[in-house]
Amino acid sequence: MLSIVVIGRNEGSNLARLAASIKALKSVVPFPVETIFVDSASSDNSPAFARQHFDSVHELQDSPHLCASAGRFLGTLEARYPWIFYLDGDMEICPEFFPVIASLDQLEPEYAGVIGFYVHRFANGNVAIQTFARGTGTTDNASQFGGAVILRREAVLQAGNWDPSIYGKEEMELYVRLGNGKPVVKFARVPMAYHFSEYYSRLELLRRLLYPSAGLGKVFWGYGQSIRALYIKGHLLALLRLDYEAYVFWATLLLVGAIGLVWSINWALLAVFLVFVGFSVWLRPGSLVRYLTLPLSLVPGWFRYFPWFRPLLSRWAAPDETAR
Repeated sequence: MLSIVVIGRNEGSNLARLAASIKALKSVVPFPVETIFVDSASSDNSPAFARQHFDSVHELQDSPHLCASAGRFLGTLEARYPWIFYLDGDMEICPEFFPVIASLDQLEPEYAGVIGFYVHRFANGNVAIQTFARGTGTTDNASQFGGAVILRREAVLQAGNWDPSIYGKEEMELYVRLGNGKPVVKFARVPMAYHFSEYYSRLELLRRLLYPSAGLGKVFWGYGQSIRALYIKGHLLALLRLDYEAYVFWATLLLVGAIGLVWSINWALLAVFLVFVGFSVWLRPGSLVRYLTLPLSLVPGWFRYFPWFRPLLSRWAAPDETAR
């Protein structure tokens, strides 16, 4: 019934925690669960540890294009069951989400999947909740999803699978294709996954949005890659239906600024300032900052999309006899 696809690179220190939560899940769901670990050329003991706890382990050859979506691409092809629970190696399944998983067969047919809250646990002890519904409404539709999500395998394959050539924002790109711009993932208002990660100050988060070497590395180019991929695949307009806020912001900013220039530069600056004030009321401050910095990754990332890339297996590891 359920295939759990875990991706990771040098996640050996985190996998025990995730494996324990998977074992707990298996003990309560009324159907079979297979576990697949896709390793992205780790240099630690991740593959060896995974062979003790996962049904199958697949190791990818190192490549400058290797990324999270490449691991999910392969994991989807290897999965045998109709539902796939995608997870990262630094996560843990929340027990509160077990009943949602146990009742997957009751999910309405119009939904391609389901997602819950992320609970981010930072190294400094801070905790943050990430939701996937726009605003504070009661809608069941998720406006986005992250790397941890449950999707129908058939829906993913019919949409063309994860794009292994996209370094970041690959979840957004796939979601657009899944429903052609319609929100087709259900948002369950319970915690789904704990995510254990480093803590970044607001200044550090801002720097990560400005240039790749601030911490994101090649993932920085993912937004531009996703936009170009959707353009090539003919889904660019569908993106505007699913995730419109950033484009409404930039269209309003440019239009109002251009109208202001008809009178003078001062009027243009005033008009742009009023746009910022208006959108700062509508949007969260973090969203506004992200939207302002999008062109920095959009333009250069557009030229770093290599659709020919496909991940290659380094070796295939058979399930360890002691796997649980």
